[in-house]
Amino acid sequence: MSKVFKDRTAAMNPARILLTPHPMGRPLSAPFDVEKQREVLKAGLNLLETATDGGTVVEYDQPYRTGPFVDQPDRR
Repeated sequence: MSKVFKDRTAAMNPARILLTPHPMGRPLSAPFDVEKQREVLKAGLNLLETATDGGTVVEYDQPYRTGPFVDQPDRR
């Protein structure tokens, strides 16, 4: 979930949530940024394994990246 919704999300008191500094609509990262998307997913799965208290909020601190990325198709 994007940090844009931090206050609203905390008010809902979810069991656990990973907040990212990414723009709305791209909570995992930029399109074709497979490496970063994988890191965010791993952080979310780690949160599922380690959160022991209800309402746990963790902020993912790595910044949003822009491409071009290796797997991005050429759009000429």
